[in-house]
Amino acid sequence: MIRTNRFAMVALAAAIGGMYRQANPEDGASGHGAAGQTVSSTSQPTDATPEGQTQEQKDAQIAKIKANFNNTVDVKETNFFFRKVKNEVKDAEGNISIVETKRPTVTLPIPVPSVEGIVEILSAGGKQLDLLLEAVANVVIEQARDKVNEKEDISADNFPYETLSWEAIANLPKAERRGGGISKELWDDFEKDYQEIMPALTGKKQDAVNNAARIFKAKFQGAQTNKPVLKVLQDQLAIYASNTTQGETVLPCIEFLQNKLEKLLNTDESNLLLAL
Repeated sequence: MIRTNRFAMVALAAAIGGMYRQANPEDGASGHGAAGQTVSSTSQPTDATPEGQTQEQKDAQIAKIKANFNNTVDVKETNFFFRKVKNEVKDAEGNISIVETKRPTVTLPIPVPSVEGIVEILSAGGKQLDLLLEAVANVVIEQARDKVNEKEDISADNFPYETLSWEAIANLPKAERRGGGISKELWDDFEKDYQEIMPALTGKKQDAVNNAARIFKAKFQGAQTNKPVLKVLQDQLAIYASNTTQGETVLPCIEFLQNKLEKLLNTDESNLLLAL
């Protein structure tokens, strides 16, 4: 019994980590845009009531799912956001224009394993347990990937292994835990949108805006100890976050960067240098 309880606690944390990974396009959440194009979506748990649905209807829908799946699942209401898609449209005279479309957000009550469900997975073993262990490993590996990306001279000899303990990962801010799970495609979308709108908003030259976007995308690699630069980037990110029309799509990037900046700016220089 003690062994089962111990594994159940680890598995619960793994399941929670898995939910964070649901929130990026790389994990396979996708939809179809206009003209048959496939576009990535991101998902985020929400407490909001779907448009056109009363609270009573929402509660009834969740209760129905709960009844169908019993107490081995919890229902997490999740928003799936979609990227904008640009299509070439030809009129009757042969003129081509670019039309930008975006699939509406889809809100679904998603059943995920509860504590009881995780215990059943542990008891069942086999492929179910293999998948659970894979989810646990992926959470740790993604955190390790973040550390490797941050430091170019990192090796097996100087890697901060203490940062990979389950307790250490669990105590990270939510956005920072998700950082490694944000897909390259979503970072590309963030970079492109930042480069497009910031020159007009700030009066800065395009090259300066492009440089800032690259630093953001690299998660401040090479600038971690330069607090004057970090402060400027913090101000620029605030302007971007307040003005972008892609907010719901690139929100994971914005939240990650905001948390990372706050952490770097609030860290004493001597401790920061020791940590790099």
